[in-house]
Amino acid sequence: MAESPSIWIFPAATTLAAGIVALVAPALVQAFKKYIPADYVGLTSLGVSILLDVIAIAATNGFHGYGWGIVLTGVIGVAQAVYTLVNQAFGGKLSKDSETK
Repeated sequence: MAESPSIWIFPAATTLAAGIVALVAPALVQAFKKYIPADYVGLTSLGVSILLDVIAIAATNGFHGYGWGIVLTGVIGVAQAVYTLVNQAFGGKLSKDSETK
C-alpha cells in the first residue's frame, strides 16, 4: 500500500486564493495610490500583485507542484487587466495624472 504524502497539495485552493489576490491587489493599490509617487504606481501595482500571489501560493502549499508559475503569471495578468479596466471605467479619475491637472 502506498504511503500518503506528508504534505497535502490542494491545487483548487491555490487557484482560488490566487484568483482572490487578482481582484484584491488592484483594490489595495487604488486605496493607497495617494501615498505612492506618480512615477511608481504601475511598478507598485505589479509588485503588490506578485507579493500577494507568492503569499497565497505559499499559504496553500502551491510551490510543491509544478503549476505555480502558471498561477503566478495568470494572477499578474488578471490583476493588471482589472487595474486598467477599473481605471478606464472611471475615465482616468483614478489616475494620478488627472489629479495634477
